[in-house]
Amino acid sequence: MAAVTPEPTDQPIPTQVLDGAVAEYPRDRLYVMTAVFLAVVTAVEIATYVWPELPVWSWGHESNVGIITALMVLMAIKFFTVAWVFMHLKFDKPLLNRLFIAGLILAISVYLAVMAMFRMFWAGDEMISRG
Repeated sequence: MAAVTPEPTDQPIPTQVLDGAVAEYPRDRLYVMTAVFLAVVTAVEIATYVWPELPVWSWGHESNVGIITALMVLMAIKFFTVAWVFMHLKFDKPLLNRLFIAGLILAISVYLAVMAMFRMFWAGDEMISRG
């Protein structure tokens, strides 16, 4: 009985093996690079709590609009990265990518609408002046 040697993990998987893929699928290197990228983005998210006075996200006077905006952008980046790499959207048909992006835009819009409804972007009990 001959020993079975595993395929090298640094070579892409050909599209003939993958059902419905439009590009060759990479191996371990992509996952390691993705993990490092997500760790860096997570470190930036943690920095918003450790150093809340940094000018990058401390704008917005006494409201939390700067930190909320920064965290929303970082959340969208991480969500897109995880879905793109680990859910294999990069290799799916363009229609599925468009549906994913539409869902992401809808989710962010609903989230922002609820935050605006609860006045998360205004400091204290101030109301917007009308007229």
